[in-house]
Parts: sequence; structure tokens; C-alpha cells
Amino acid sequence: MKKNLLYLLAFVCSVALFSACSSDDDDDSKKNNGNEPGEEAVITAPDVVGTYWGNLNISMIADGSDQEIVIADGLPKFITFSQVSDTEIKIELKDFELFLNGQILKFGDIVIDKCAVKKEEGVSSFTGQQDLTFQGDAAALGTCNVTVAGTVEDMDANMTINVKVPALQQTVKVTFLGVKQVENPEKN
Repeated sequence: MKKNLLYLLAFVCSVALFSACSSDDDDDSKKNNGNEPGEEAVITAPDVVGTYWGNLNISMIADGSDQEIVIADGLPKFITFSQVSDTEIKIELKDFELFLNGQILKFGDIVIDKCAVKKEEGVSSFTGQQDLTFQGDAAALGTCNVTVAGTVEDMDANMTINVKVPALQQTVKVTFLGVKQVENPEKN
């Protein structure tokens, strides 16, 4: 039973890492990215676009506690940020796998379609929130609130994802620290 619960929690962590950012409100006041009519939107997304190589750390925190239980530490991964609009990015983790208790668990591609990006004083930040409802084996977890927050400064990305799992009375915390990879300009 404990082994199955650990696999389920690892799955939650993995899916939560790339499950949501930003809402899709069609409110007229937001169509101009919050700017007044005639005011130009600030273009922020290209500042963070790229592929980042780094490490994922995954831990769990019981409700009412501040003690973290580490599930995975230092998982090497590539994460890609691509431009969706002038102020939004898409985040992708390809072919995600997690090695637990002598077994490899394959989760496939994990994608976040939209995260809002802002830039202040040389640092770009991105945030988002969404309720995630799991399916299949993880359906017992119900709906989980997912929040994402991160920064990109120079070529360094730092991101934290928190998944509140009411069914387990836990929050799954996933962090990523990575460095932007430079493309080879001599592709012939």
C-alpha cells in the first residue's frame, strides 16, 4: 500500500510540475494585457524563451506542518519555455520519467499552455494558478489547486510549483533550477 501511495504521489508531483498557469478569462479589460486603450503592451515573453537544463527537486508537506519529505532530489531535466503571446509562455517537459523503488515510471510529455510573464529591473517573472483534476489511477486525488511561480534572470531559471492535494492532506512542492542552453549559431 505504501509503495502504491508513493507512486501515486510521484505521479502527482510530475503532473503538477507542468499542469497549469494562468486562466483563460475573456474579460474585455484583459484583452489589452491590462493596458488602457491606446497604450502599448510591454513585450516580455521573448526574454525567457529557450531551453533550460537543470534539476528537479520534489517534496511533500503535510497540512499543518512545515516539514518537507523529499521524494526526489536532483533529477536532471530539460525544460523548454516557448512564446505563446507577447506576455505569455508555454512550458514543456518532454518524456518525463521518475525512478522510484527500483522501477521507472513513465509519464510522457508534461505541458503548461500559458503562464503570464512580467519583467522588472532585469528579472522576468512568471506566475499562474489552476485547479487540476486527475484522471485514471490518480482520479482518487480529486481536484487539486496548482500554483506556479518562477523567475528568469540572465540565463538562470528558478521555478516552484505547489500542488495542494486535499485527498492526501498534503502539498506537493516541486522546484526547478536551470541554466538556459545556448544554440550553436553555426548550424549549416
